[in-house]
Order: sequence, then C-alpha cells, then structure tokens
Amino acid sequence: MSLRSLMIEGFVISVSPMTSIREAAKTMHENAVGSVLVVDENGKLQGIFTERDLVRVVATDKDLNRPVKEFMTKSVETLKPNDSLWKALEIMTNLGVRHIPIVDDDKKPLGVVSMRDLLDRLRETDL
Repeated sequence: MSLRSLMIEGFVISVSPMTSIREAAKTMHENAVGSVLVVDENGKLQGIFTERDLVRVVATDKDLNRPVKEFMTKSVETLKPNDSLWKALEIMTNLGVRHIPIVDDDKKPLGVVSMRDLLDRLRETDL
C-alpha cells in the first residue's frame, strides 16, 4: 500500500521561512496538525516546524515573533507518493520522527504522513 492512499489531494499546511513562531503555532492549532511545512516563494520544501520544535522554542524562552526558519528542522527526510507505508514507518522509527513530508520530483510538498496516519491505516487493514 502506497502513501498516496493516505494523501488528501491539495491538503498541505505550509508557511514561509519568515513566518513568526507565533503564527506557525497558530496555523498548526487552527488546522489541528502537529507540523507545518516551510516552503520558499517557489513552493519548494525548506524544512519542517513541528510540535517538538515549538516546545524547544518555548522551553528556552525564545521570542515567539522570531522567524520559523531559525528553529525549523532543515534536514528533512522526504518520501514520494508511491513509497510504501512500511518504508515510512521504518524511517520514522529509525529517525525518531513523527512527520515526514511527501514531495514531488521538484521537492514541492504534496502532503505529510504522520505516525498517527500510518498506525490508523495499518489498524484499518489488520496488517
């Protein structure tokens, strides 16, 4: 089963690198997601800002008006829509991450797969 089966077409929650931490957190809250993708003006993936990044910012008393680019995870593992759920699960387990962007050949985000998405799908299929 491929990651394409988990994707909601056109559902990519993203912010620009200059978006404030506060606005990124607000975007995550409003969309009930645990991460936002950080994309440049051409729509290419630059990084990901997750709940863990937000906790780090708050715990170290950083100014929430600073840009997300200062605190995002820049070195991001990505997957393609035709990659398997098992590959995503293996990467997440090995890297200790809960979100992986799904991108096209130009590194433009198509969606995000979360650990919860994977576990829900695997439970549905009784694998």
